[in-house]
Amino acid sequence: MEQVYRKGEYVRYANNGVCLIEDIRSDSPKGKGKEFYVLKPVGAPGSTIFVPLDNETLLGKMGRLPTREEVDQLILTAKDGTLAWVDNRKDRTALFQTLVKTSDLQGLMGLARCIFQKKQELLSKGKKLSASDEGILRRAEGLIVNELAFVLCLPLDQVRGYIQAKLN
Repeated sequence: MEQVYRKGEYVRYANNGVCLIEDIRSDSPKGKGKEFYVLKPVGAPGSTIFVPLDNETLLGKMGRLPTREEVDQLILTAKDGTLAWVDNRKDRTALFQTLVKTSDLQGLMGLARCIFQKKQELLSKGKKLSASDEGILRRAEGLIVNELAFVLCLPLDQVRGYIQAKLN
């Protein structure tokens, strides 16, 4: 199976966030068995994730990290493009959970913007966002902040300010 990523490279893996490819191994001592990536999540270094190179589903959860320039462009495009709010709670939750599972930065930014705008709308009417929507917003923001902090070499608490500065 062809290796797309290299040992020592940082990638995004599903909703685990940024991971280091610590090794590429075979499950056979002579190297003739199944090959897999050994990932170490940056946010949970005690964890290890094994991704077989022949499993397209699991490989599809891996992605390259954006460059600083790509991050800046994503922030600017997120300003204009927003996800439409889905009124049906069940459909909305399913859509939001799918976006969080894919952990695509652009999708997460659109999701966070959509929920944040709805939250502001509800607050202006003296209402609150549902607990499930609030939880998804926190998860999406956490994934965004962790990835951007890593790519931009910023402390976690400075990422929101960076995004605001780019949007203004």
